[in-house]
Amino acid sequence: MIEVWVVLCVVMFGLLFAGVWVGVALGVTGIVIMMIWGGGLPLIGGAVWGALHSYGFTALPGFIFVGEVILRSGLSSLAFKAIAPLASRLPGKLLQVNIMLCTMFGAMFGASAACVAAVGGIVIPELRQRKYKEELILGTICVAGTLAFMLPPSSQFVIYGSLVDVSIGALFAAGIIPGLIMAGSFMFYLWLSVRIDPTICPPDDEGENKKVPLKQQLIPLLKLWPLLLIIGCCIVPIYVGLATPTESAGLGAAAAVIVGLAFGELRVKLLWDCCRDTTRVCAMLFFIIVGASIMSGAVSQLGMPRQVVQGIVSLDVSYIWIMAAIYLLYLILGCVFDGISMQVMTLPFIFPIIVQLGFDPVWFGVIMCLLVEVGMVTPPVGMNLFIVQAVAGKQTALSTIFRGSAPFLGCCVVVLILLTIFPGLATWLPKALGQY
Repeated sequence: MIEVWVVLCVVMFGLLFAGVWVGVALGVTGIVIMMIWGGGLPLIGGAVWGALHSYGFTALPGFIFVGEVILRSGLSSLAFKAIAPLASRLPGKLLQVNIMLCTMFGAMFGASAACVAAVGGIVIPELRQRKYKEELILGTICVAGTLAFMLPPSSQFVIYGSLVDVSIGALFAAGIIPGLIMAGSFMFYLWLSVRIDPTICPPDDEGENKKVPLKQQLIPLLKLWPLLLIIGCCIVPIYVGLATPTESAGLGAAAAVIVGLAFGELRVKLLWDCCRDTTRVCAMLFFIIVGASIMSGAVSQLGMPRQVVQGIVSLDVSYIWIMAAIYLLYLILGCVFDGISMQVMTLPFIFPIIVQLGFDPVWFGVIMCLLVEVGMVTPPVGMNLFIVQAVAGKQTALSTIFRGSAPFLGCCVVVLILLTIFPGLATWLPKALGQY
């Protein structure tokens, strides 16, 4: 089967380096393999049907629509005004607001791109005006925006759960504690950085915020209730057993529209824009899923996943080394592929290994999500880097964004190690909630 791997790599990477869309590159690679070894074009229909015939995917449009409504209705700026006074007491000041906003919006948007765009559009002008360090302004947004993949309702968990038939509700619950730990680690790193280098925060900003009493900083938090209502509608019905993820996505979408019309700046034209952009994002996601499924279906027809599993399991090495190799594989792939492509391409090979080694599928879903988060920031295809650049202005160098993001990736590695040593950090909450 060596020749199959050679053809797969040559065709796929050749198309990617030629600038072909990821979905097309993956689909064409699968078609070439099918034509030569895998049974021909009639199998494509089955691969496409198998990719899209999953009830779990129906939750994606609803959760994406929620993020679009919040972004366009102006509710995101409401959160900044509410959180900024309280964050001013923390070392790092308004830089901490970036992380806190990304944590909150991550629990509403479900998609990293929307989270980064929303937070970046609000805070970058504010922090530049106050003369914070450019690298940290952009780096905190770029990395903290990935929390949207870890906190429910995460689109990555929906895709993972649909592909490997794992409870999406359990995955949502499993991501909460690791997501909060990640946010805490980012904030701790900022605190430590300010202690080492106080010039990170402008002196004028420090003096200004010390004059504000604590009571006046807590009162604005009461204005967050509309956003908390939307979050509750998205995830609470799942955990109390009243609705499926798809039904909760619809409920959250309805709540977002009502709240946006009543308390935000949402209008009919903006609502139409939300529907249009949601359709565009979903089309892009499913286009990639179809292309990757054609390729994974082609290699599955040849029994390659089974051969890989048998080969790895037969190795006389500790499972620790196998997991380390899997982690390294995803870190490398994250530099080239987006998270969806990585999952659809590799799970036919990797998931059976995880099951064979006796690991919890829900725990591995959290690990997978964390590795995807790192891939969103690592060049040359780190999507968040480009989104932050678009929001900050084309004159902003990608190298500046990555330099600001790199230290926070160390925090991600620390959390990855903690989850590997203490898997209960991911599995305790879903078990306590009776999700599996």
